[in-house]
Amino acid sequence: MVNALDNLGPVRAAALVGVVLAGGEGRRMGPGLPKPFRPLAGKPMVAHVVERLRPQVMDLVVVANEPAVAWRSLNVPVIPDLPEVQQLAEREGRRLGPLAGILAGMEWALKHHPHAGWIVTAPADVPLLPMDLTVRLCGHMHVPEPDVLMVRHGLRREHTVGVWSVMLAPDLRRALLEEGLRRVEEFARRHRFEELVWPGSGECFLNVNTPEQLKIAEQHLGPARQARVPRRSRR
Repeated sequence: MVNALDNLGPVRAAALVGVVLAGGEGRRMGPGLPKPFRPLAGKPMVAHVVERLRPQVMDLVVVANEPAVAWRSLNVPVIPDLPEVQQLAEREGRRLGPLAGILAGMEWALKHHPHAGWIVTAPADVPLLPMDLTVRLCGHMHVPEPDVLMVRHGLRREHTVGVWSVMLAPDLRRALLEEGLRRVEEFARRHRFEELVWPGSGECFLNVNTPEQLKIAEQHLGPARQARVPRRSRR
């Protein structure tokens, strides 16, 4: 089942800046629209992530390198990777992965919300994202505070679902541009790192990477969508 708080609405925990990472290539999804814009329960998949995370944070930004008019429908800022990161990616002939998007999100938060201190990240392909994500994560930010807090469910660690201190930005910039580091967990473990074990089966973190997984997400969202449509009274 999807988290029970889906029926109650989102919960906002603290002054976090939300960062939706939409930089994946989505090759397993097959030809057609870019993965974030694949139709799901009547709207683009990324719209579900934005709608679920936006009320839980003080502000939200999407990091995406694909230019598309469709981004405007989300009504949130959409930014690319940093110029120097894009230049390095062009030289290497490949994208630099989620760490590039996390760095862009940190830099955006530092510029627009310098007193926030933290970002919470989520990928654009997790449309069942729990409505109580930030309140659970912040409840786990005990003293001493970790620099990075990731979600784990079962044997799986969600490397791109978590809270990051924006003070890591200089180290992350150096790791990406000078050291060639690409693995999210390798960078996280250089700092104070913790994880939050999510209760239940973890279906709310379903990563939609294939048409089959898109159908599974549709099955979860479809009935809930129908339940919210008011019935016309009979006369």
